[in-house]
Amino acid sequence: MKTRVTPAAGQPSVSVYLFYGDEFLVKEQVQTLLNTILEPDLRDTNLIVLDGASLDISYLSAQLFTPSLFGGARVLLVENAIQFSGRTDHQKVLAKVMDSWTSDDRKGVFKALGQLFGMVGIDLDSIEHGTDWIDEILGESGTSGDRETLSQAAREFLAERGNVGSKADDDVIEEMILASFPEQTFLIFAAASADKRKKIFKAVQKRGRVVECSVRHERRGSALEKSFFEGRVRQALSNVGKTITPSAMQKMYTRSGSDLRQLHSEIDKLIAYLGERREINVEDVDALFNDVHEAEFFDFTNALRSADIAKCLPALHENLKIVSHPLQTLATVANEVRRLMVARELLFTTFRRTWKPAMSYERFVPILAGIRQDTPGAKEKGKFNLLTINDYALYTLLRDSQKFTLEKLIGIMEAILDADVLIKSSRLGARDPEAILENVVYEICKPERKLVG
Repeated sequence: MKTRVTPAAGQPSVSVYLFYGDEFLVKEQVQTLLNTILEPDLRDTNLIVLDGASLDISYLSAQLFTPSLFGGARVLLVENAIQFSGRTDHQKVLAKVMDSWTSDDRKGVFKALGQLFGMVGIDLDSIEHGTDWIDEILGESGTSGDRETLSQAAREFLAERGNVGSKADDDVIEEMILASFPEQTFLIFAAASADKRKKIFKAVQKRGRVVECSVRHERRGSALEKSFFEGRVRQALSNVGKTITPSAMQKMYTRSGSDLRQLHSEIDKLIAYLGERREINVEDVDALFNDVHEAEFFDFTNALRSADIAKCLPALHENLKIVSHPLQTLATVANEVRRLMVARELLFTTFRRTWKPAMSYERFVPILAGIRQDTPGAKEKGKFNLLTINDYALYTLLRDSQKFTLEKLIGIMEAILDADVLIKSSRLGARDPEAILENVVYEICKPERKLVG
């Protein structure tokens, strides 16, 4: 019969926790719990933080069942607890691996790859003695480039992390969760996702507490739900004795994205700017709060103009996170292609005598001023009257349009029209519009065929 441990005054009665979901919210909840359990002067000695992606089960067990040498509560925190992940989200995590590899974010690669191995059940022996594990992850859709990326990423992961968890480890962890700990010992798992069918998930439910940390989004789109957003903002400001006007709150909402970490970074910036002043107004938001959408859309269109698949695919995936429907992304692509077509036309008409392929911006400015002065209707506003846009924006658009032939741009527009029909009317469009948009990106980035004559 297990003995029931009586918690110390002010401490929670539960000794095992699993927090999973949004990374920012998970860390926030974990820190709140740690502040409840541990005295500040005991954090250095009584808090043990382990990485779940390279978890040493023997070390975890030894630490878990060792009583505190310094008195007081003792906490073992397992971050990135991939042991709770299932297979259902492995394609999303695979995309994170590839995107992080493309952007040379090795820390992101290792974190996502460790999670991926845990989801699919890939162990060290599988990685070191064959390539079947790559087929298991990629399925039939993987390219040779994807295979090479995964293989290289796995080699670097093993060199950095040293080990991969096995399925047998889950059984050992389940036994630990259900065992009796020394008095005032707490075991906390923090995970990006959790499969409720797993035995270790059910073990935490039975012995301790499971907390899903989810961000609430609008029903149609990726934007934060407005009431959730406003609650986060008001709470953060209330903690430091600040308030915000309704109009400033609305302005913040229209400028924010879906990333809580970025939102709170912007709030901290506003708080520091206020100084002794208590209330945030619209002018403060205009001056300091970054418009996430402007920056992300700008990055997306710049990537499209590069026609570089390594830049375009990650930019596409990021753009899809901030739009309310994939058709908005397709409209952005179509609009940019039309602008490139108009820019090419300008090169062969209005700028035919003055434009040079390697022209500098400094040389371009006086030429543009003269053309605007001599061209009727140059100042008339219109969606595709490019002579009215910012000087540098027009310069870069003309420069980038040189990368595409008119035939190429027409081919891209045909692919966009096909994609529009597929997204609106096909089963694939309803279930996986991202795949359709990726095909449009491939059309933009594929080399033009050279005629042999």
